[in-house]
This record gives sequence, C-alpha cells and structure tokens, in this order.
Amino acid sequence: MNTQEYISSGIVESYVLGLASSEEAIEFELMCSEHSEVRAARITFEMELENRLSLQRVAPPRELKSRIFSLIGMEEVKQEPQVLQSRPALIPRVGFPRFIAAASVILLLGSVMLNLYLLNQYKHSIAQYKELVESQAQLANANHSLNTKMQLFETALYQMKDPRMEIVKMPAVATSPSASSMATVYWDTSSRLVWLLVNQLPKPASGKQYQLWAIVDGKPVDAGIFDVDEGIPFVKLKTIPRAQAFAITLEKQGGSLKPNMDAMYVMGKVTG
Repeated sequence: MNTQEYISSGIVESYVLGLASSEEAIEFELMCSEHSEVRAARITFEMELENRLSLQRVAPPRELKSRIFSLIGMEEVKQEPQVLQSRPALIPRVGFPRFIAAASVILLLGSVMLNLYLLNQYKHSIAQYKELVESQAQLANANHSLNTKMQLFETALYQMKDPRMEIVKMPAVATSPSASSMATVYWDTSSRLVWLLVNQLPKPASGKQYQLWAIVDGKPVDAGIFDVDEGIPFVKLKTIPRAQAFAITLEKQGGSLKPNMDAMYVMGKVTG
C-alpha cells in the first residue's frame, strides 16, 4: 500500500478521533515520522475538525445567567435603557466576602455548563463524522467491486474477440439435472489455455463445486474447478494441450479425481 492509499484508508481520521487500535496508532505515528504527506494529512484533518467545532458553537441561553444568580441567592439589577450607571450591576444581599465567593461560583458554574454544552456538541459532531466515514467506506467498497467487474468484462470481451480462440459450445446433456444448462469453452489454440464462459448453470449446493473436464482419447482429464458468481462468470482454467470434447460435472468442494457421470450438466465436442 502506497502513502496515498494509506491516507485514504481512513486511518488519519481514526487516529485523530481516538478510534484506532494501539497497533494502528503506533503504526500511524511511525508513518507520520517517516512520511511528510501522512503528517500533513493529520494536521489538515485536525484543523478541519477544530474549524467545524468552532462553526457549530452556539451561545448559551440568555436565561442561564438569571438562573445561576437565583441559585446562589443574588439578584440582577435591571438597568434603564441608555442610562449609564457607575454602581455595580449586582447588588449583594450579604457582605463583600460573600459577594466574592458568589462571583467565583458563578464563573465555575458557567464554565462547567458551557463545557458540558460544548462536549455534547463535540460528541454529536463525532457521531456525524463516523457516519460519514462509514458511508465513504461503503462507497469505496462498491467502487472497488464495480472496477473488478469492469476489468473482468474487458478481459472476457478481449478473449472472446481473439481470433486464435477455438469456441466449444456445451449444451445440456440428456441426463442433465438442469435442462437449461449451457456453457462455452474458449480454447486458445496458441497457448492451449482454457477459458470458460458460464452461460447458464444453477448455483450449487453448499459443499459442492463445478469441475470442467477435457475428454482426451476417451478419458476425462481435469481442466479445473470454478464457482458460479454473479456478474460475468468468465474464468481462466487449466492448460489443455489437446482434447476431443469438454464436459462439466458437479463434484464435492475442491474437485474430484474422476468425474461423477450422474451429475454431468453439459458437454460439447471440439470441431476444430
């Protein structure tokens, strides 16, 4: 994995938010010390997170101040509009020492409540960011799957158009468990490599797997096992120097040394 792939994996966000495991954190700190790109990505994300929290900051409710004064036994002097007063805005009901203590309590309570408010906002932002990271991960996985399918499609199209390919169509045999079964062998006459296109085969039961056989001088030769997947089931199997026909049977998981003739689905003769 190169540096950009490492940064795009989400490790920067996980480390800064404290979600990374101890092993991931140690590896990330090592990467920061060795790669300036990783270190710059961490600093950039920290600044973005700080800016986001600053933008989401909300002033405490106006009635909070009056509630605090009421709790500590003090009252707030209501000032007349546009009239300057030289006296303190707060009139203590007790002596000056009590006033100083009350002011300290006000500051402490205000600080605690403000910190609790900001903490809740921070947790909310973290939750939103985690949802965003999960969504991005899902999109990345979907994009990777789509790219894989596109590459498989391009490979299949290229191989099918290759003039060196000998095409062997394999329809369902009379005793096939599925009469609609169909598959096609693309046999490279130069390299003798066999490619298989699964046109129609039922999905096998658990513990079972399809196996391609090359019929050479009347004897079956293993040409490879394969799975029936969604999308374009075009797979590269084994190299077969010569053959008179090809067939597909359903075998146990991992394949068999000899074909199960009672579970033969398709078969086709080589005409070239």
